[in-house]
Amino acid sequence: MLSKAREFPEDPVITYVKADLETIQLPAQAYDIVFSSLALHYVKNLPSLIAQVYQTLKPGGTFVFSAEHPIYTSPRNPNFIPDSEGQIIWPLDGYLDEGPRTTNWLAEGVVKEHRTLGTYVTVFLEAGFTLSAMVEWGPTVEQIKTNPDWINGRKRPLFFLMKVVKPY
Repeated sequence: MLSKAREFPEDPVITYVKADLETIQLPAQAYDIVFSSLALHYVKNLPSLIAQVYQTLKPGGTFVFSAEHPIYTSPRNPNFIPDSEGQIIWPLDGYLDEGPRTTNWLAEGVVKEHRTLGTYVTVFLEAGFTLSAMVEWGPTVEQIKTNPDWINGRKRPLFFLMKVVKPY
């Protein structure tokens, strides 16, 4: 991702950094906005990272992120299956049992940290953030017309997106 990002025209206000999200140390009150795309479900110690994000934002700063939806990370075997009537369903099991899940996704043995939506919200509130918006994403009917293979995406949200704000 970093090599792809560096293909864009240089901008003196943008710095690309490779860092471990479990141990990253961010400067205090340095940013107006922090953005994360599909990374938080890999972080074991989420409260620690969110505390770092909170302290690095200026008052009034915003953190916007996407993560795999807990309905997606919950199952032991995250695949659609036919039910007793032959309908394709998404099996949900172990939703309230938080912790690591090992799946084969883009590679063998990928470990994701499963959390409930309630846990995500609580981590942000306990860090001091105010919840501003949350969307459980699935393809729209219009998107399915263009991409028919996305039809099962209407059966369960694949991602959720959240916006939280550091109060003034």
